[in-house]
Amino acid sequence: MRISLARKNIFHEPARLLISVGGVTFAIFLIMVLLALYRGWSETLSRYIYNVDADIWVMQQGAIDMSHSISLLPNSTADLVRDVAGVESVEPLVGNRVVITINGEDVTTRVMGFDTVSNIGGPVDMIDGSATPQLGEIIIDELVQRDHGVNIGDQLTIKDTDFTVVGIASGGPLFQQSYIRQDDARTLFQLQDLTNFFVVSVTDDQTIDTVLEEIETTVSGVDAQTEVEFATNNEKEIMDKFLPIILVLVFIGFIVGVVIISLTIYTATIEKIREYGVLKAIGASNWYLYRVVLTQSGISGGFGLILGVVITYFGSDVIKEIEPLFVTLVKWQDVLIVVGMTIAMIILATYIPLRRMMKIDPAIVFKS
Repeated sequence: MRISLARKNIFHEPARLLISVGGVTFAIFLIMVLLALYRGWSETLSRYIYNVDADIWVMQQGAIDMSHSISLLPNSTADLVRDVAGVESVEPLVGNRVVITINGEDVTTRVMGFDTVSNIGGPVDMIDGSATPQLGEIIIDELVQRDHGVNIGDQLTIKDTDFTVVGIASGGPLFQQSYIRQDDARTLFQLQDLTNFFVVSVTDDQTIDTVLEEIETTVSGVDAQTEVEFATNNEKEIMDKFLPIILVLVFIGFIVGVVIISLTIYTATIEKIREYGVLKAIGASNWYLYRVVLTQSGISGGFGLILGVVITYFGSDVIKEIEPLFVTLVKWQDVLIVVGMTIAMIILATYIPLRRMMKIDPAIVFKS
């Protein structure tokens, strides 16, 4: 009987229910998209580092990540690291941010110089063209191709040096990242005697932490980080600045959902005030009336939750086709968070209608 009455009230005005569900859907979509963007950006910022697949990253002492700190080490550092017990291989990585002028517009990109034989530090994913550039050749990011119309065979000038585009890649950080041979990178950045990072692989008979500690102890002027630590630092330097903004917007989305459900149920309660008076007159308890209101709130919130999650899951790919920087990743943990927030919305939204219902005087049904 309770559910039948609740359904009757909530479905009595389909237009009002549609507005309520639509509002909750928007709130859930906003929350889900923000959480998915945070996850997607975090993964994108560290994806290149995980693709390098090194056990340890060695950098100049005091350096933190690849974007917000300077790391310059003598090439001889590689030999010192190789002498550490447990080190299997040491490979150099050279990279820097540069400005390329494309069709009269300045475009900032990070250029990575990598060894085309080992392919360590090369593109994460190739979309088109060659994955092994020769001298004077460059692989550009898909964002450069899409935003500036650069294609395979075109010429780009970096610091008065001409490069021919031979490939289109994806999977780099949020900003554009290009790839050239390490010989070209050393000449371009004047780093013949210096290297930005050394990536280290550890033998199977040694633990990564033991080798890392030994590197920092025996090699002066360096810091060493595990792959996970270095990836996390690259994420944190950017994502920590966005997290407070994202949390505020998630809170706003939550409040929007609560207000919309509350207003819908409150309006329905006012319209049915005499019917609730009859129920109280014939002995219906306040707890019974609360369950009616809670069920109505649950119907609006439940439909909104389902639609919001579905739209987020399928709509994100459509938006990414329009804006490549719209990188999202929907995780089941975030879906559970949103389910919990929706339940909280449903419960909180019953407060105002319930207060009004508790004040109903059964005698109202006998008044003209």
